Amino acid sequence: MKKYTIFFLLLFIVGTGSLVWLYITNSSASEAAETVATETELPHTELSTLPDIVEIKSEGKSIKLSLNDIPQYKNYLLNEADIQSEIARTQFTSLDVPSSETYAILKYGCGTKDCSTILVKTDGSKSESLTMPVGIFQDYKLSPDQGKMLIRYAYDEGGLVRRQILVAVDLKPLKVIPYTSADLEEPFMLKPTWPIISYDWNDNNEFTIETAALETSEYSALKDWFSSENRKTRKVTIRLDSIRRLDEYPKAT
Repeated sequence: MKKYTIFFLLLFIVGTGSLVWLYITNSSASEAAETVATETELPHTELSTLPDIVEIKSEGKSIKLSLNDIPQYKNYLLNEADIQSEIARTQFTSLDVPSSETYAILKYGCGTKDCSTILVKTDGSKSESLTMPVGIFQDYKLSPDQGKMLIRYAYDEGGLVRRQILVAVDLKPLKVIPYTSADLEEPFMLKPTWPIISYDWNDNNEFTIETAALETSEYSALKDWFSSENRKTRKVTIRLDSIRRLDEYPKAT
């Protein structure tokens, strides 16, 4: 009888220990699962904090834009910790276009030398957008038929040298117009290489720029040219492609 009592006592002790071990294991697994679930449910920025409509204020003017119509800017805001501060830092320049719609250059994510830019078109309820270069928006000129626009961007170096590019835009479809010549497109549209002293339309598909008359665009040569009182210039005529249109500004290869 005593042997049976000891046997059942050992079974009880072993069984109780197993139950305790299973309880601890299951509790730890549940807590770990809850922790993982909690961590995966926390995005970098809560979507609920992002407004559908934003009002951008700049130089006493304001413009209201739907973020869903400007995915580039929306994605930028989603990756920022303080959305409202970034919206407040965003600026825009209105473009004088004879249209019932409003055209503007949106400038955001600005550093000491450049800003990300987007060309936007809005009728007050819906907007369209076109990704433009990162740089300093300088000025623009409408074509004779007012259907196209040349937009000049500046890139300063050392406080003296300034290189520029010209981007052509077809305003109605809001598309970038490439140059017909790749040899001219590279230094005057894609990669800031030369100063563009002046520019003007010849007709609706052609324009002429005035730039430095130098054999090289190296910084030292341009620095001497900008410092000179007798700056020699040359003119370059550029033709726009009459067929091709680009959905966004292309990056230089």
